[in-house]
Amino acid sequence: MTYKDVLDDLFDIISRHKMIQTVGYGPLSDIKTPKDGAQTNYPYAFIRPTNHTIGNKQMIYRFDLIMMEMCQDTDDEIIQAQSDCHQYIKDILAELYYNMEKYDFTLNNSITVFQEKYDDVVSGATLQLQFVVRDVLDDCIAPFEPKA
Repeated sequence: MTYKDVLDDLFDIISRHKMIQTVGYGPLSDIKTPKDGAQTNYPYAFIRPTNHTIGNKQMIYRFDLIMMEMCQDTDDEIIQAQSDCHQYIKDILAELYYNMEKYDFTLNNSITVFQEKYDDVVSGATLQLQFVVRDVLDDCIAPFEPKA
């Protein structure tokens, strides 16, 4: 399983969620640029890759899943947007945990709520997500010329 395979699975799950309207990917500087270059509609999910770990028998891919909703700058609207985004994150985790058996998950993920002002006032939640993939290092398939 490759890095792209993991992202394709995550994009697929997010795109099938009936509430989430837009998905983006990349560094935080790209947060206002949806994946397909279209207009940002909310709720908006943004996938930010973080550090990954490679071991002898597994690969761990880590991402921040930033879920945001546009809102007015009032406490009630901010809290409601954070609550809604928290639920969307739980929906995605449930889909991954119960329907994606090819990954090993530790469901002890950290979620942080936020309010930010980019071009829009947005509130939401950020999930630290990790995918553990059974992936054995195999030098039999590596594309090297034989050692002289």
